[in-house]
Amino acid sequence: MLFSEMMESLKLVLEAAATAPGNRERLMRANLIKATSSPGSVQLVPNWYQAFEKVTPIDKETIRQNPGLFLANADDVVYRGVTSGSRGKSFVYFAGTEWNELRKAARSFSLNWWGIDNRTPMINLASRLMPVRTIDFAIAGSIDSDFISFFMALLEQGLVAIRGYPSRLCDVAVKLSGRSLPPVMAVICTGECLFDYQRNLLEATFKARVIEEYGCQETGISGLTCPEVGRLHLDSHRCLYEVIDGQLVTTDLFNRIMPLVRYHCGDLIELSSEPCPCGRPGLTGNILGRIEDRIRTLEGIKYPGEIRMPAFEGILNYQVLRRAGREIDIWLAAADVNQLSLVPLINWVNQTFGEVDAQIFLDDSQPISTIPELIEDMDWIEQITSESWSSWLQSSLLPKGEAQKAAQLLKQLVNPTIIMDSGMPPPTAGLLQEILHTPPSQSPEIEWIRGRILLFACNFIAAEPEIISIYQSGAMRVENAVEKMIQAKTVSTIDLLIPSLFLPINTAKSIWRDLPLIVPEYLDRFNIQNLLYGLEAAARYAITSGTNTIIKSLRPILAILIGDFNFFAPRFGIWLLAHWCELVHGQSVTGENIPQPPHNDRFSRQWLAWRRQLLSGGWDTQASLWALKDAAQSPRELAQVELERGYGMLVTGQPLQPLEWLNILETKAGMISPGLPQEDIDPIPWIPILRSLAPSLLERGENELAYQCLVASALPSSRISAFDRLALQVNYKQSVIGDIL
Repeated sequence: MLFSEMMESLKLVLEAAATAPGNRERLMRANLIKATSSPGSVQLVPNWYQAFEKVTPIDKETIRQNPGLFLANADDVVYRGVTSGSRGKSFVYFAGTEWNELRKAARSFSLNWWGIDNRTPMINLASRLMPVRTIDFAIAGSIDSDFISFFMALLEQGLVAIRGYPSRLCDVAVKLSGRSLPPVMAVICTGECLFDYQRNLLEATFKARVIEEYGCQETGISGLTCPEVGRLHLDSHRCLYEVIDGQLVTTDLFNRIMPLVRYHCGDLIELSSEPCPCGRPGLTGNILGRIEDRIRTLEGIKYPGEIRMPAFEGILNYQVLRRAGREIDIWLAAADVNQLSLVPLINWVNQTFGEVDAQIFLDDSQPISTIPELIEDMDWIEQITSESWSSWLQSSLLPKGEAQKAAQLLKQLVNPTIIMDSGMPPPTAGLLQEILHTPPSQSPEIEWIRGRILLFACNFIAAEPEIISIYQSGAMRVENAVEKMIQAKTVSTIDLLIPSLFLPINTAKSIWRDLPLIVPEYLDRFNIQNLLYGLEAAARYAITSGTNTIIKSLRPILAILIGDFNFFAPRFGIWLLAHWCELVHGQSVTGENIPQPPHNDRFSRQWLAWRRQLLSGGWDTQASLWALKDAAQSPRELAQVELERGYGMLVTGQPLQPLEWLNILETKAGMISPGLPQEDIDPIPWIPILRSLAPSLLERGENELAYQCLVASALPSSRISAFDRLALQVNYKQSVIGDIL
């Protein structure tokens, strides 16, 4: 970036930052803003750049206490992130379109140095790092034989790059030591300092180049080592860097949603004074570690990046933790325990820490797999159709007969070890194909559950061309089975209809036209789970189709779909599913024979009439809303009427008055008030209201409330949430050298 361009970007960021109370006072104390400036109309002083150098830096803890005070804009929020929280001090931050596009472009630019382009998949391995591109993967969990098998299956798909925390990558490398592996393009180490012995182990195991990556997203920082010299290049196009007392202080040049000006990210760095011999412009440096990561050595207090952890013959991996006094714990993994000499390691410990009491723990474990507890097929089918899924998902329970493969597929779909941005990971897709080609079972119950699981799998491949054939296969198995299981027809009808939410409109219409509609007397547990995942697929379909104007007004549409389901679950009917199809597709899929709620359920009938009036764009929506209010009897129904009124205002473009709706949110939804919502209040359907209120609240100077609205308006993905829970248990960052002071 040219100096003039950087100055213009910095000026725009400072003008945006000055509108946020958390920044404004600091900028005024530095005389950077004209005294006559108002929060809504900021003017910088003529010599603003000199004044910028007097702005007091701010740290993460200060922002974490009142993050809303740093929110400057709520109109263009397209990115939501969470700081690492490595010390339990995280906060949510937001960014806009320009920031997000530049972030992806900068990453792509630096990866191209190493020949990693948009055709090279990246495996985020044994970490909490999520896929960035549609071709990328993430794999998490305990590093056992199942984990290794999944990882090998991904490697066999073609040339990939591997990315993760060095400590966890080395844990995987130890399990793979001595094995012949498919070729790997590169190993990218991020999140922790990389040490000599780790580089040696990773290069020897994967036969690939090792790249160091540095990033701190909330400040716009990113960096990658260059192929020629190995220096860490910082992205100077998106961020202004300063080093004050050894600590990195940054100003993001493009985040004008939540600008962080002169921000202490907590990292210690040494910037190089000489340009890199590789010829690439910009700053280079060496990351020493976090400010908290102090280690007592013979030479005084050091940081991880200042300590050399060498490779030792026969030792694959090791970790050093200094405890109180003179105690040091060392964990190590050896290539051959019988040939191992610890003398060089002990000498290094003495030279680094002086006379200490060292305890050495040998990790000689081999990859093991949890042995599943096998139960009868019929017992397992009863469990997933009648009981909560949480118990069997958290256990190793599997059916021991013909249903086992179907159970494994279901578990991989719901509790994934591997995820992609979209689609199905190769091991899961392979299992799906195996079930598709399994001959029909003589047991109608087995065939029935196989078919239902194939229909359930459609939720995960909604955008894939093979979805039609998989739906047809699942439907055929279900329909053949229920001929011998009359009692199963009711719940099977729901499973057969769910994919119509996200299949192409003509296919959806044919499903409703050809399927005999049976009014369900109840939903079983499988129906409920299938519906929840089907609604997620329907929301993705609605957003990507881009043809439904109603969806643009009611984002996130998933919040509304789940809210509808939660509210009407006790009286669920096919009429509700038909309405969702109409909402998602923007037109009716059921033809003239539209299912209706029961005659004795007046509120549901009026609600459906109101929604159809809203979707049709009719002018008489107010009369429908009055009729709905007149039908409401319980406090929950009255709260639903207020919610529907808000939806109507969003669709018709009427502004929501912040004070009125904050009061409604507090009294009707138990939100935006101290403490948690009441147990019987569902906050999810109010998310579109919350999101729409944020800009007007910010305009009124209610920054904290606007921020809380944005935070509360996040709707987690069940798939990502399950994966993140798994990764958080075992795949967190863990420096291989540390000190408990």
